[in-house]
Amino acid sequence: MWTLIPSVAVDAFSIAIVGFAITVSLSEMFAKKHGYTVDANQELYAIGFCNILPSFFHCFTTSAALTKTLVKESTGCQTQISGLVSALVLLLVLLVIAPLFYSLQKCVLAVIILVNLRGALQKFTDIPSMWRVNRIDTSIWLITMATSALVNTELGLLVGVLVSALCVLGRTQRAQVLELGRATTREHYEDLSSYHGLWTHPGVAVFRYEAPIYYANQRLFKKSLYRCAGLDPVKEKTRLMKFKRKNKQQGDVARVPNKNSRDLEGAGKEDGFEAGATVTSMLNNKSSRSLHSLVIDCSAILFLDTAGVNALKEVFKDYEELGIKVVLAQCNISVQDSLERGGYYPVKKGCDGGENKMMFFTIADAVYYVQSLSPNRDYDRKC
Repeated sequence: MWTLIPSVAVDAFSIAIVGFAITVSLSEMFAKKHGYTVDANQELYAIGFCNILPSFFHCFTTSAALTKTLVKESTGCQTQISGLVSALVLLLVLLVIAPLFYSLQKCVLAVIILVNLRGALQKFTDIPSMWRVNRIDTSIWLITMATSALVNTELGLLVGVLVSALCVLGRTQRAQVLELGRATTREHYEDLSSYHGLWTHPGVAVFRYEAPIYYANQRLFKKSLYRCAGLDPVKEKTRLMKFKRKNKQQGDVARVPNKNSRDLEGAGKEDGFEAGATVTSMLNNKSSRSLHSLVIDCSAILFLDTAGVNALKEVFKDYEELGIKVVLAQCNISVQDSLERGGYYPVKKGCDGGENKMMFFTIADAVYYVQSLSPNRDYDRKC
């Protein structure tokens, strides 16, 4: 009766998820114990085909039974003949022997189940070692287990999936930009804070972000990059605008109409020299070193969404206004496609955009390129 579908659709979906989860979990548990592999897709196909014919009759949903499977495994059953024998014994009990078990207490049946579940219950002894290995995964396991045991299995699986997703989201929020240095014997770059004896390039900073850049962490990416570089272009532009406005106001107040043109020209040159020197001094004071280029290692960035592409575009534009060139290195195909579709590379009139769309396969190539653009190329210094 198709009119009953809206009433049973939600329960049917929950039963399907729980049945598949139990089947695959038991299969993988015994596969690990007995040394063979399990294909989850094959298990899903098998469950689906086993439920097609019984769905036209008054049959229960086909799935692996936890207690029955453990009992059979503990008694040494290995083939499907055990299922036929179990069905015949169960039929015999229901039709003939049932009156003999009428007065049997439920605690006896509970003991039988617990004895056969001792292998699964021994998993609780692994909690201390699991906690030492990874506290986050152990917490997810405990939350899922407690919800499934105290409430119901469907809600337990849902809570487990949601908690796992939140933990993954939280890990991407905690990722930080790392400054890299070059090894002395080869062109290999690693984190400066993790290794000693790495070399850095004067005027060139190399950074790596070990997480995808998307809408939830794009602000944190920019903030972490600016903090690691020691130069926030947004704040620096604001300071420069205030400085220029202040100089303009001081020039208007200090202007005297009785001075001749030569004095005015000399004063203007002096003011311009002082302004340029002050701007350079502000940039150098803001950063511990004078930067002219930034190289971003994208090898650990798995993907970019629209917000991530916009974040990189803002970084490129903000630093370009300060005269600092930003280049990307070691981008995978997915990141390159996202940058191309998101309009990261500016297209100028009368130009095919080849120079603007340069992509570097290694960090060393990117560093050599930006160093070639600098008029004063310096040697590396050890850090």
